[in-house]
Amino acid sequence: MSKERTLILGIGNPLMGDDGAGIEAVRILMESPLPDNVTVQEAGTPGWGLVEWIKDWKSVVIVDAAQMGLQPGEWQRFDPSEVRLIASKDAVSLHESDLAGGLALAQALDLLPDNITFYGIEPESTEQGMMLSPTVSASLPGLVGSILNAVAL
Repeated sequence: MSKERTLILGIGNPLMGDDGAGIEAVRILMESPLPDNVTVQEAGTPGWGLVEWIKDWKSVVIVDAAQMGLQPGEWQRFDPSEVRLIASKDAVSLHESDLAGGLALAQALDLLPDNITFYGIEPESTEQGMMLSPTVSASLPGLVGSILNAVAL
């Protein structure tokens, strides 16, 4: 990642268990020392509104719970070319139609950032409740550390 303006965007619904993992990850990032060119925000579940969040940024990092067939708490980083294929791959964000639709709309409107990276974390439970599972919660420091390393480059 370069020193261009970067938005780290947490997506998810913290009222649905591990679906809130992206939101919790960015909350941790908000408390972390970040380069001056990095902004961290919570987007909730933006759907088509994702375009408004990302349109004015050169570099965007999206963090979200994703069903990828991994063990709960495992996370994976997808590079820009993989993000464009996210709806057609095995990795599916819990907001897949919204995330994929938002990304497709941004691309169609030529508003997709030059550099977009997606971090997905495998949920254990997305049942209604305000707590992340212990497994997913324990994985967040590694995920956050990877994001911090990426934006520090």
